[in-house]
Amino acid sequence: MFGLFLPKNLIVATVAILAIGTASQTVQAQQTQCFSIEFFYDSSVNDAAELRSSLESFAKDRTGLVLHIRDVNEDNAVQERINVIAKHFRMSSIKLPAIYGLKNVIADIKSKEQLQNRLKEILRLTAYVRKGCPHCRDAKAFLAKYRSRYPALEIRYREVITDATANREMQAVVRRYRRQAASLPVIHYCNGITIGFDREATTGRRILQTLDYWSNACQPEKKK
Repeated sequence: MFGLFLPKNLIVATVAILAIGTASQTVQAQQTQCFSIEFFYDSSVNDAAELRSSLESFAKDRTGLVLHIRDVNEDNAVQERINVIAKHFRMSSIKLPAIYGLKNVIADIKSKEQLQNRLKEILRLTAYVRKGCPHCRDAKAFLAKYRSRYPALEIRYREVITDATANREMQAVVRRYRRQAASLPVIHYCNGITIGFDREATTGRRILQTLDYWSNACQPEKKK
């Protein structure tokens, strides 16, 4: 019987590669992503000053949020972008003022209270879970690992067995997307749901891909 002997330099190189791979995964987990919110208005109709101020105040208090204020009266390209968004969502038009982000359109905003309440909704990931569910446990561990990657995202957990309200809420979410909750967890985010959780390399990867699609690496603040 022969033993397997590797050259010392090959062993060192292998260890180095493994270390680089681990470091890369750590950097990926720690990289901070910022979500973009676009605010559309028409200054020829209403300057929407109160709404803009409320939005800026909200963003100031919520780390990881980047605002884009767009006036259709100043740039024709802005109206063209609105038309593209409306077409994507199969809407005949989008009544201004409106906001767009994380695969959500909030149109015809009437008050700053409505604006902030809806912003909180679209910047929230809700995981419907059950105590003792191993897939729910794994999903929680995964979300905890990447929580700091998306500082603007609120992550909350809803226990569907002991909380009847949470169960009804989950059923309503599932019906909204015309799906069946065959397993737990049910994770609601970016105007869509993920049902079940396999492991980080599969389900987790799909969740990260969606969140990364609607965000960009945060840029460091410029020193004043």
